[in-house]
Amino acid sequence: MEFLLVRLVEIENRNDIIDEQGKIIGMEAKFRFLADRNVIIGGKIQGKINQTIELEKGTHTVRVASPSDFIPKNMKIVLENTTSISPTEVRFEKI
Repeated sequence: MEFLLVRLVEIENRNDIIDEQGKIIGMEAKFRFLADRNVIIGGKIQGKINQTIELEKGTHTVRVASPSDFIPKNMKIVLENTTSISPTEVRFEKI
């Protein structure tokens, strides 16, 4: 079996890093992890955010349950060579 960790995050603080010409070249951000949302994989609830989910090896489409206040709306991932200690981590951002 393979392992996946899904997070829904909200940016608490964001500071743009600007070069000498005023162009944004990076960002420093502090994230807050949000909880209590179901994770839907293959059209079925497979677990909750911030909990490790055990899945078959292969390609999966992941989304976070409603309300739809996050991006992306869904994410295609490939699970291979993961462990419960080192799962694949995907992040959805609250908008």
